[in-house]
Amino acid sequence: MESSTTIRITTALAVVILTGCTAMAPQYQPDFELVNTLKDVNLQNMQTGKFVSADPSIDKVTIRGSSLVSPYNNSYSEYLKNALSEELKQSALWDTNANIVISGELLENEMDASGFSIGEADLSARFLVSRDGTEVYNKVHTIHHEWASSFVGAVAIPNAINNYPIAVQKLIGALLLDIDLLNVTRVADTGSQ
Repeated sequence: MESSTTIRITTALAVVILTGCTAMAPQYQPDFELVNTLKDVNLQNMQTGKFVSADPSIDKVTIRGSSLVSPYNNSYSEYLKNALSEELKQSALWDTNANIVISGELLENEMDASGFSIGEADLSARFLVSRDGTEVYNKVHTIHHEWASSFVGAVAIPNAINNYPIAVQKLIGALLLDIDLLNVTRVADTGSQ
């Protein structure tokens, strides 16, 4: 009788935790395949500028009733900025004095773990690149990311949380490997770094 009560209390507590808690999104980890690719492209050094969210709802991510908050000032535009900065640093392309500055506006930041077998993320951002204060690049990049999910919340929620940084990696990869961006940031374009 006592063990059955303990099981019910534990189960109820787990349901509350899994359906109504706030979780922190994982710290961003660079995509080392992207880093290795960028090291071979001979680009000029860059830095990140201002990143904003298109709407306050961008910073409110919910996964099956649980809130997922950004570890960077509770801001997903800051998450994106930090992620891009990390990729540039790991690629030896980061310089706080660089004359090339990448700024951005996070337009879409959706996570959906409601599917019984597939979870999905849709991210979109407008990236602006300036050189010496003159805009040389302005483009929206959008990605769709899927992962294995589950009917069981205890599986689906952690899977979704762990896949958020991967979705961000894909968005940054779409930017940094875009031929138009590469064309305006190659060393050969200006003859100097």
